Amino acid sequence: MTEDTLLAPALPCEYRAQSHDSGSVMESGSECVRMDEREILLGGLRLTTKTVAPMRIRQTPRPDHETGPRSAESYHLLIPLAGRVDIIWEHRRFSSGVGDLFVHDPTRMVACDVRPPGDGPAFRATCITVPQSLLNLPAEHLDGLLGRPLSATEGIGGLLTDFVTNINKNVHNLRPVDASRLGMTLASLVSALLFHALEVDGVSTTGQSHRHVLILRIQAFVQRHLREPDLTPRALAAAHHISTSYLHRLFQEEGLSVAAWIKAQRLERARLDLADPALCHVPIRAIASGWGFSHPSVFSRAFHRAFGTSASEFRQQALRGDPKIGGSVGRPG
Repeated sequence: MTEDTLLAPALPCEYRAQSHDSGSVMESGSECVRMDEREILLGGLRLTTKTVAPMRIRQTPRPDHETGPRSAESYHLLIPLAGRVDIIWEHRRFSSGVGDLFVHDPTRMVACDVRPPGDGPAFRATCITVPQSLLNLPAEHLDGLLGRPLSATEGIGGLLTDFVTNINKNVHNLRPVDASRLGMTLASLVSALLFHALEVDGVSTTGQSHRHVLILRIQAFVQRHLREPDLTPRALAAAHHISTSYLHRLFQEEGLSVAAWIKAQRLERARLDLADPALCHVPIRAIASGWGFSHPSVFSRAFHRAFGTSASEFRQQALRGDPKIGGSVGRPG
């Protein structure tokens, strides 16, 4: 069972399955736990739509040596589409259905019931998995939002739900290069929703909100100007009317290096072009130059360090449809 599967309290059961990886027990009234899942990767975010039979899932007790609160690396924003879910997190209980969205932390969940709608056989929901590092909010602020009912039909929540719905509807028309752009927009909408919810509660997020919006704006600017070879930290700082030292500090707070992050984005775009059959006759040096690499040798060394293979070998494997070709560039330090 994956980490983001839902769970909770009391349902007559005929089936039980133990997941040793997740430390959870699933129980269902049917012969087996049925689950259909579709996942869309959007840069550092994951958009998952699940359809599951009625079930209860409860966490097995934590080992004695695991003390203190769990620390979530990612938070889930859950949007029920059909049916209801009842969740217990530690000492809190929450129920949510269609029209709601809420922040979910599976690491602190105790139990959960998944219930279908009255006229249907299965519960269905969309889950947005966001690394905590992209939210730029302290864990204690996020913890205060766990189970908080947020509207999926009005305000920022409505905009977010519409955006996710349109991605699901049009996923087959999206190119791989669109993923990081859509992921950035989705992360911005999630952050805006959470900042708004905290501010309604009287929590001051002014400084964090400004820094987060600025870093998103800078990263969007980089994506639009990746082809320009003179896109340097100094030029980037000047374009946003901030000092170069402040720019470096912003990225360091996100665990990033400005120059390394720009290079990683360029390498990822070049990698996608090398795997594109429509560009198979374009020389590698032209693709590299098109993404801001002025010297072929610099590009060759950087590509090999990032992906563990040469650009020419990668292209040959990709065009042959080799499933063993490497993934995308990770978070540069």
